[in-house]
Amino acid sequence: MYYKEDWEKARENLKAFWSGEDIGRPLASILSPRTSRSAAFPELHNGPWVGPLEKADPDDPYIEKWWRDPEENLKRMLYWFENTHFGAEAVPATYVNWGASAAAAFFGSEPQFLKTSVWYRRVIEDWDTWRWEFDENANVWWKNIWEIINCLNEHADGRYFVGMPEFGNAADNLSLMRGMDDLAVDCMEEPEKIEEAITFMEGHWVSLHEKLYQLTVKTNDGGGVLPWMSLWAPGRIDQLACDFSSILSPELFREIFVLDLEKMGNWTEYGMYHLDGPACIKHHLDTLLELDCIKAIEFTPGAGALPTLSEDYIPLYRKILEHGKKLYLLAQPHEVEPLCRLLPRKGLFLSTFTHSPAETEKLIENMYIWSADS
Repeated sequence: MYYKEDWEKARENLKAFWSGEDIGRPLASILSPRTSRSAAFPELHNGPWVGPLEKADPDDPYIEKWWRDPEENLKRMLYWFENTHFGAEAVPATYVNWGASAAAAFFGSEPQFLKTSVWYRRVIEDWDTWRWEFDENANVWWKNIWEIINCLNEHADGRYFVGMPEFGNAADNLSLMRGMDDLAVDCMEEPEKIEEAITFMEGHWVSLHEKLYQLTVKTNDGGGVLPWMSLWAPGRIDQLACDFSSILSPELFREIFVLDLEKMGNWTEYGMYHLDGPACIKHHLDTLLELDCIKAIEFTPGAGALPTLSEDYIPLYRKILEHGKKLYLLAQPHEVEPLCRLLPRKGLFLSTFTHSPAETEKLIENMYIWSADS
């Protein structure tokens, strides 16, 4: 692979990871500037999404073009790939990033294309007058996303992988379309409306994911990819999530939204749950560990919370691994050594960065040493 010279070895390690084998260290995604090519990209992890828009006038029509035009997407992705080294098991992968709830656009919430993000307007004011509608042959936003993905896919030519857009789960999409406060009340007073929404949204979630999977599976070496995690799997993989659960009791989460997760998760072969924030991991981890469709859990502490290495989280990390789930953690470079020493290496995946490919190779060597007894 052009942007991943050691792909054959990385693929072998990733297959071992997903099948529960031990390679002698945790797996890792380690990004660094590619010093042998042009100038280092300004920001590694979110590189393609830190573009020239910060200085643009809010009304500049180029902002929308930057998000929506296939060639604009391809151009900046190639620039990012050219300037980034993908170390250890990190893979060069791209996708359409219209935020974490792009499917809200399909169902009636017209996206707002801003300088640093895409937002979705509240549109559901009255359940009695609201009607769920979606026609994939006519919906301008789905057709736009398909056009971009198709462009990225056609130009891949063995150089990089192409992943799924983040369509979002029913709960998080509804929290935008209905408003978080009103949705919380609806969960208690009109749960049947939420269940109807889940049935509608996730039916399309599954069918659209399958279309995109069939489009990209050959490009992705017979598997799938989660681009923001730089993670490949030898089959259907996607992110499962419910950030809205941070304000729900464990009982309401189980009663209403586990159905949503299972519908998405049963489509995947390698379901990765994005667990966002201390409230979610505290109140809902036990429920998530019971779901067979979840093969791995990625934990993000969130803004203002204790960092990944906090001693408060270590017992929870061990619990995840002891239940046979894989664990994916976003780690600062100084956190890698203690995490290797504190946690079992089998089933653990760490995402971090260095300042050069040489530093990356040294870090990989050290990870074998640090995790020798774990």
